[in-house]
Amino acid sequence: MKIKEMKKLTAHFDFYFKQTNSLVFHPTVEGGLHIDVLLYSPNEAYPFWKLVTMGASDYKMPAPKNAGFGNRNEYIMFVDKDEDLTNEETVIKYVKYLIEIGNFAYMEKTYITYAHSMEWQPYENEEMVGAFIEFPQVLDSIDSLHCKLGLFKTVTCLQVVLLTRQELDKLFEIGAEEFSYFLYPDSDDLPHFISELKRTEKF
Repeated sequence: MKIKEMKKLTAHFDFYFKQTNSLVFHPTVEGGLHIDVLLYSPNEAYPFWKLVTMGASDYKMPAPKNAGFGNRNEYIMFVDKDEDLTNEETVIKYVKYLIEIGNFAYMEKTYITYAHSMEWQPYENEEMVGAFIEFPQVLDSIDSLHCKLGLFKTVTCLQVVLLTRQELDKLFEIGAEEFSYFLYPDSDDLPHFISELKRTEKF
């Protein structure tokens, strides 16, 4: 991703997250796209951590002709505020997941968009076995979904939610539309759109 594009993408998330205190991670990954990750701390508007890929959209996906959300994605993950993402060992685990998800379309030469999911073999002593691609419904404006980086390059900013085996099985059982309601219920039911490495009863 070009420096000019990075600045536009950062300004986009600064505006919609209502903060300007992001940190940038430049992890070294063998193979795949070069993807950096922006980390935003919990704030009053959105009291949870926000992590964002920066570089996944360098891959132009083979989108179908009727694709409604474009052919370039960046990905957002919302993480529980009680996770200590100032701890390098902890934050790198989330960064690792997000980069692998951001590379999925490129590695598989496929199209990823809202309501898609992916599954993997869990890492040792870790609960997460998959992810669901969602709209970042918690953000105030639907305009946050798209960011124009250039004349011919607009990216779709989608949320990823890490899933346990039980949650992934629930997704397969009820389908993507109902699972989206489960993540973002209309009622006062507990929301489930926050990612955790160890799923707690809070979500």
